[in-house]
Order: sequence, then structure tokens, then C-alpha cells
Amino acid sequence: MKTIPIDQLICGMFIVKIAQQQPGAGLSVQGLIKEPAQIALLKRKGVTAVVIDPAKQQVVALDIADSSNFTHASAVPTPSAAALSTRQGIKKTGMMQELAKAEKLYAEAKNLQKRAFRDISNGKTIDIADFRNCADGIIDSVFRNQDALLCMSRIRDKDAYLLEHSVNVSILMSIFAKFLNMEESVIEQLATGALLHDIGKIQVPDAVLNKPGRLTEDEFVQMRKHVEYSRDILQKTEGISDISLDVAANHHERLDGKGYPAGLTGEQISLYSRMIAIVDSYDAITAQRVYKSGQTSVKALKILLADSPHHFDPVLVKQFISAIGMYPPGTLVKLDSEKLALVLEHNPASLTCPIVKVFYHGSKRHYLTPVTLDLTNARCNDAINTAVDALEYKIDLKKFFNQFMLKV
Repeated sequence: MKTIPIDQLICGMFIVKIAQQQPGAGLSVQGLIKEPAQIALLKRKGVTAVVIDPAKQQVVALDIADSSNFTHASAVPTPSAAALSTRQGIKKTGMMQELAKAEKLYAEAKNLQKRAFRDISNGKTIDIADFRNCADGIIDSVFRNQDALLCMSRIRDKDAYLLEHSVNVSILMSIFAKFLNMEESVIEQLATGALLHDIGKIQVPDAVLNKPGRLTEDEFVQMRKHVEYSRDILQKTEGISDISLDVAANHHERLDGKGYPAGLTGEQISLYSRMIAIVDSYDAITAQRVYKSGQTSVKALKILLADSPHHFDPVLVKQFISAIGMYPPGTLVKLDSEKLALVLEHNPASLTCPIVKVFYHGSKRHYLTPVTLDLTNARCNDAINTAVDALEYKIDLKKFFNQFMLKV
């Protein structure tokens, strides 16, 4: 049994009893949380903490050897209109319309990272307001159309991993927290903490940070210290919240105690730190770097599942899959027809059948006139065969993206 504050209650958890409520409320509750509306009702009735049974959390099991099972990745319902965030009222925009805004936001976030690294190197402190404003922009875009920023996060510059990684983690955390129907204030703190979670890497020697290959044992010890550096920097940052500090300080902790820096285990690791551990690892696995190619999204998700429950929370991993899709926007896929396509939007009802833009013939090795295809359409006779690496086909995915996606 575990007692948690009401803000950490999410769909799929099983309530044993109410641990704390406002005087006079007199509520008695037990059972599975199936809908966001149930959480909203408990909050309105004055419940502030509940006792849950982690063993009774309900998520449909996945066979990691069978990618088709990703279609049923989670028993958690898609968030409804009863969600708690006022941003639910934001007008939804189309993918192409949001992409232009997402491109600008992404560039601004990278520049903010660059400026923060420079300031710390010069002995200056971080202005947390700048990062909160950046996080707010990311969250607004996620609520307008999450697929646009998700797509931007997949079109990587292999020479800019340090800058892009924290931006990507912030985007993914915002999407994940939105899917879990967390309160707006919590999403903002998570997104801000994610933007800052690797800020301590500025104090890791460049020879270690940028080494093109496997680190020695001594070098790995130095690299691991970046978490402590991040924690120390943020503890001195005026206005940093406890949640933002938590995710930055504990994003490398693992459930079996084999993480770092504190070697926390199980329930010692907060819900928020469990979330960022998944998100941080996913982005690192899929990243293109100077010295290595990134894994496909499917491979990364299978790695996360294989590393559950000893490293990652299996319930949260499966919910994360439902949040971003098996083939997130920006993923390059090969269809049964041998054509290659860029995933544009994921279909929450069918994680294996997103909307894609077909633009290249894989076997004939030539470009095609780009065509948008909804793989859930009954008249569509094509399907995704596998996710692929653009380098395998000598495709400059970023160039294609800039030419055919951003210039529309």
C-alpha cells in the first residue's frame, strides 16, 4: 500500500481508501480509477490524499516480441473533456498550421538552452522565469496540436544533441502529463524541470561529454556527476519548484536501486521522476549523434518495456506508448508497398495506423510526389511494415522536412 497526494492520482490506479480530506467531507471511496472525471470529483469533494494498491493497477499486458500488440497498449482511456486543465479550451489547430509555430518555439527553446549554458559558464545564475515562459509556450502548442512539436523533436541535428535533448524531454513530458490529465500547474513544473534536467552537463569536461565512443569507467563516473551538478545549480536557482527540482535530480534513478546519484528504490522514487526516467531514456535511445545512429521508436519502446519493472514503471511505460503512439510523428516508416513515408499524426484509437506523408520508393530508390495517407481509411490498401533509418536510404530527412513540411 502507498499513500499519495491527490495530484499524483492517475487513471489505472486502485484506491484502497481516502487518506486525507477536508473536515466534514466524510467520503469513503474504494476502487479502480477509470476516468479523469473521477479524479476531478474527488478533488472537488476535498480529498487531498489517498491510499493506493500498486499491485492492482490495471494496464493490458504487452508482448514485446509482437509489435501488433502496441495497438492495445493501455487500458487507460484517452483524456476526455472533463480534463482539469484550462488549456483544454484552447482551439485545436491543424498539423500544418501548428508546424510553423512549433518550429519557432523549438528554435527559441534551443537558444534558451545555449544562453543558459553560457551564463552558468560565466558564473551567472539562471532566470527561472525564462524557462517557465518557454515551458508555457511548449505546453500551449501541445494542447493545440501535440503532433507538431513531437514531429520537430524527431527531426534531429546530430551535432546539437546537448541542446535538443532537454527540449525534446520537455516536449515529451508535457505530452505525457497531458495524457495523464495532470493539473496545469504540475505540467508547467514538469516541463520546466525537463528543460533544466541536464543543465549540469556544462560542468562535465568536454573530453568526456563529447567523446565519440564508449566511456571508460572513470569517465562514466565523471559523466554521472552531471545529475548532482544539475541538482546543485537548481537548488541555488531562485523560484525553482520542488517538482522541477525533483525531476532534474532524479531522472537517472531506477526502481531496482541501480540508478544514480542516490540509488533510490521503488516507492522512494516519485511519480514525476518515474515519468522523466522513461522520457529521458526514450529520447536518448532514439537520438542521432555524431558517433552513433539512433534506434527507431519501436525499438526504443521495446527496450523500455524489456527494462520494466526493474528499471522503469511498467504501467507508466505503457501509458507513455499510448500518449505518443508506436510510430510518433517524425518517424520514417516503410510501408508494405515498399514506399517510405514520414509519420505526420498518430491515431490514438490505432497506434499502428497513423497519418503519413509518402515521398520515396524504397526498392526503386527514387523520390515520389508527396502524398498524405491515412492508414486507418478503409480504402487504404497499404500498411506500415517497419520503422527505418533515413541513413539506410541516404535520405536527408531534415532537408525533406524543411522543403515539403515547413514551407507549405
